[in-house]
Amino acid sequence: MDKKDHIPMPTAMERRAAIRRIAEEGLADTAPSWRSLPLSALVFGVEDCLFMAVLLGLLPLALLPLPAGLLAEKLSLTLFLSAPLLYAAAHLLTMWKESQCGTLDWKRTCRLSLQTLTALRMGLFGGAAVLVCVPVDLLLWHFSGRAMSLGRILAVSFSSLFLHAALSLICREGRRGWAVTLTLWVLLDGLLTVWETRVHFLMEVPTAVFCLLAGTCLTAALYQLYTVLRQPQKGGMLYAQR
Repeated sequence: MDKKDHIPMPTAMERRAAIRRIAEEGLADTAPSWRSLPLSALVFGVEDCLFMAVLLGLLPLALLPLPAGLLAEKLSLTLFLSAPLLYAAAHLLTMWKESQCGTLDWKRTCRLSLQTLTALRMGLFGGAAVLVCVPVDLLLWHFSGRAMSLGRILAVSFSSLFLHAALSLICREGRRGWAVTLTLWVLLDGLLTVWETRVHFLMEVPTAVFCLLAGTCLTAALYQLYTVLRQPQKGGMLYAQR
């Protein structure tokens, strides 16, 4: 073999150093991929859906022109039925738009699983719903003549919102999980409407019960979100729209 055809081989020391470097990189702790996901990626292409959901979340304010007495009478049922509007509308509208545009199939090829992306979005929508619920509740409380305590109003809203969020995250794994959640919620709303009309059911429930329901459902929703984010992610592209 000529000198010019000679291929230099690494020495034993160089080979050991290369192996050690590769092993260190492979065993190094790396942050989960979802932590590098920018906020803009979660709402990319669905900003209009989120805007429409916020408008629906403000829908209870249409009751403000009612007399204070009539508004106070309808307040508990209104709060319980309307609190999840923003959360549910944002989730359903984004799913519908992406299925129509074909971007759901594209997301299934990404490094982050579709379930992880959906769970992250649901967490974002839940935070947005809380931010909208608080000022809406404050306005309804003020214009109803402060017929009930502010703490009870917030407890009723948050118990409903967190209950819906927990149901959505628990049913997320099914192919039609959103339909199961929607069906359960429609049935619950129908029963509450009938009971409230007949015996003012919600007015008889102690505030502590609403607080307990809100805390339990929030814990369940956060646990479900934590479970999804702990799952190992598949290989492929990282979904990050800069």
